[in-house]
Amino acid sequence: PTGNTALVLSPPAAAPPLLLLGELSQEGAALPPGVLNVLVGPPGLCQALRAHPEVTSVTFLGAPQEELQALAWGSPCRGPRLGAPRGGRVVVIVLDSADLDSAAAATAATAATPPALFPWGGCVVLAQDSVAAALERRLRARLRGLRVGDPTDPKVEVGPLPPGTHPPEEVVQEAKEEGAQVFQAPLPEGGQRFYPPTLISGAAPTSRCLREPAPGPLLVLLPVRGPGEAVAVASALPHTAAAAVWAQDVTVALDTADRLPQGLVWLNALDLLDPSGGCAGGAVDTDLDEALREFGCPPWEQPLKVDEPLSPPVTLGDPGDPELAQAVAAARVAAPGWGRLPGASRARVLREAAAALRGGPGTPKDGDSDGSLQGALLRWAARVERAGGAVQEVPGGRALVTRRPLGVMGVVWGWPRPLALELLPAALALGNCVVAVVAPPGGAGPAQRLREALVAAGLPGAALTVLAGNSRRSGCHLARQHPDGLWLCGGDADCDWASAVSVPRVWGVPAGLVGGPGQDPPAGAERELELRCTRPRCLWLPGGGP
Repeated sequence: PTGNTALVLSPPAAAPPLLLLGELSQEGAALPPGVLNVLVGPPGLCQALRAHPEVTSVTFLGAPQEELQALAWGSPCRGPRLGAPRGGRVVVIVLDSADLDSAAAATAATAATPPALFPWGGCVVLAQDSVAAALERRLRARLRGLRVGDPTDPKVEVGPLPPGTHPPEEVVQEAKEEGAQVFQAPLPEGGQRFYPPTLISGAAPTSRCLREPAPGPLLVLLPVRGPGEAVAVASALPHTAAAAVWAQDVTVALDTADRLPQGLVWLNALDLLDPSGGCAGGAVDTDLDEALREFGCPPWEQPLKVDEPLSPPVTLGDPGDPELAQAVAAARVAAPGWGRLPGASRARVLREAAAALRGGPGTPKDGDSDGSLQGALLRWAARVERAGGAVQEVPGGRALVTRRPLGVMGVVWGWPRPLALELLPAALALGNCVVAVVAPPGGAGPAQRLREALVAAGLPGAALTVLAGNSRRSGCHLARQHPDGLWLCGGDADCDWASAVSVPRVWGVPAGLVGGPGQDPPAGAERELELRCTRPRCLWLPGGGP
């Protein structure tokens, strides 16, 4: 395999360390000339990349989503690939049985030195009512004792804000005006480059300090009534990368951690190693296998062709498809229940549907003459029964690494790609709900008959919806409904990145991935499908677990 070359575009404020990295890469022939290139210029410099079709992957770091819609170009199927920044805030849940001293110490330390996985920094602390006041006193004491100064001094705990970073003064002032209490630790003399360690308490649930991540040593403390409310608040917070649960009651701690949506969850610990290499990251979390795919291609994928015509983009004034919106909304309601079923229960549904598709009195027929769809149902039933996690011994404890469904998957087929219903069993078996838009002529009939067989076997009705596509903009319309994942199957199914930038996982499905008629899928295809419709989940048990 061949490697990639990189072009880094940076604004002047963030350029010095990148330029130094570029210089160091040339010393001693560490990298061949031209492999790592750093250019410094205004923000609009990235627009010049549009004129270079050789660029096959672009990752924007530090750009909010509304800016990405203006900066992105091309499409998922015709390139270039688009990567969004990873990271976010940490959510810390402190329940009434927690060791408050250790929880306060770890939380304050994370606010002082945000870990590299969470470049936006900051913590939201959700404390049970009965311990919120005691925890606030301990947090204030810990923040007051943090050492602020030169980051090269090993005794210093809080350094200056990164170059080009705006202090979170507006967020803090707005919270204060709304009635929140703000505590700020004193700064040393001449500390203009620093921001004081800050604790906001008593903020309204709709406050900006909860809606938006802010850089710097900033904590937001919010009381909750119990574990259920803590999970609901943590699930609704935007831009969260990881979570921690503090409780001495192991049963409650494990139950709370299991219900959290974050990809990396610690129990009675914080800022420890992520053994999978990338579970943290909120909706765009990845493991090492997925990270490699972001900058490389499996053998069955063809190089992107950026010169092909693109489906017309959907404008902001486009009313969209009401039926599509209703289908996605219904699937979102059904997703938690279907996704939390044991794998054996979902496997039973697939096996009964496969038996129905073989035909017989009172059973639907779908024209699956070569048995490929039945084979896919049976293969994925067997695979999901064997699915499990892995326990990894890591410094400081043990980590249980599993995979979870994305949630709501959108699948769009466009003409002239042949209909390949064998894709659907993978997404359904792994716990996702699917909204399928079928554009090839005559494709909706077989897809509907597959749905009938699955529903008769026990699949919730909203877990699979089949709609007939009659427009080249079906992919764009589905992307605008913000599914958790989007599969685009060739031809007219493609959409522009401006429409799809808000979808966490977008994939242009390569032709031939499920194999030809009467053929088994290529080696590695099932693993590829699993990676594309699930996300990694790491539960950290410190000290070897309870």
